[in-house]
Amino acid sequence: MAEETVQPVRPDHVPADRVYEYDLYEAPREVTSDYQIDIVRRLHREAPDIFWTPKNGGHWVVTRAREIDMCQRDGELFSMQDVVLPAGAKPFINIPLETDGPAHSAYRNVLQPAFTPARIMQLERDIRALAIELIEGFVDRGECEFVGEFSAILPIEIFMQLADLPKSDKADLMRWADASVHPRTLEERIWGYGQMSAYIEALMAERADGAREDVISMIMRGQVFDRGMTHEERHSMILNVLLGGLDTVMATMGVIARFLATHPDHRRQLREDHALIPRAIDELMRFYGATGTARVVTRDIEHDGILFRKDDRILIQTMFHGQDERRFDNPDIVDFNRKDVRHATFGQGKHRCIGAMLARLEMRIFIEEWLQRIPEFDVAADECAILERGMVNSMRKLKLVWPRLG
Repeated sequence: MAEETVQPVRPDHVPADRVYEYDLYEAPREVTSDYQIDIVRRLHREAPDIFWTPKNGGHWVVTRAREIDMCQRDGELFSMQDVVLPAGAKPFINIPLETDGPAHSAYRNVLQPAFTPARIMQLERDIRALAIELIEGFVDRGECEFVGEFSAILPIEIFMQLADLPKSDKADLMRWADASVHPRTLEERIWGYGQMSAYIEALMAERADGAREDVISMIMRGQVFDRGMTHEERHSMILNVLLGGLDTVMATMGVIARFLATHPDHRRQLREDHALIPRAIDELMRFYGATGTARVVTRDIEHDGILFRKDDRILIQTMFHGQDERRFDNPDIVDFNRKDVRHATFGQGKHRCIGAMLARLEMRIFIEEWLQRIPEFDVAADECAILERGMVNSMRKLKLVWPRLG
């Protein structure tokens, strides 16, 4: 988003030696390396393990796995009531994401039936058919723009099936979701949320009786605390499921595709042994850690000599977790046979991503079907990949090339 013109003054409880300028937002840039991981390694060398930055309203950043685990697991102390920086950067609360304790459990239970293992596995045939259809659409060309032609399409089409939405709405939903999650300005984010809101209002009116079996209808008939949900609660939950799951999958598919394109030995491993693919997905999610969320401190506490004040914001970016040498041996090496691949990208504890199983399934099928049809490929030499950093680190453009058959 746009650069701030005025930065906050360092609060009295922040020691001067704990200040380090760090901005999680950057305009999309051309990259020829793992730029985001280079940033992690620089901060691990130069910055305090926990520091305060004046960027984006002023907030703490935790850069080590121990503190990231602590913040993700202790929702009572580190609340998710506002997960986007700077504070107040979006016009709506996202339920159940931005709720804690019993409220979070109650709202999550409304969505749980849509994400059971049995229901997710019923989607496998459709996910595979869509992945094949997309790949077959460009395989003979010997090139594709991976984001626009694959990773941005597959997850939203599968979600639209879960929500029973018409395919004709796809382009609008993609544009509005992109403006909400990857805005260039605050005004663009507000516009994206506004468009989503109007769409949701129409959807709620259409499915008011909650009689169908799609996830939107589940929300419309869902109950919390022995009552029906309010209009505002339902609206927020529908917004959350519309936005949730699209960006993380798209971002992770992008970095996986770029990694496999530039690492032929790893690519060959997966081509020769599909049983390695699930572990490879977790290892690459550990390595890149694309996701980020903010927490709000609920009371004054002291940790390792640092005073966190009530209402302080803390940024958690999982890319720091996966590259922590105190947690993982040789974190800078991608090893598909690594024994410990417990990463933080899907969250931990009660807030663990409800769509994690679906995301893994989509990524597994992508790798299986891609390598079967395009066994050898590379990043195009004539166009650099484009990466955008923010609450989610995402490939925005990735041109891939391969030998044309025949």
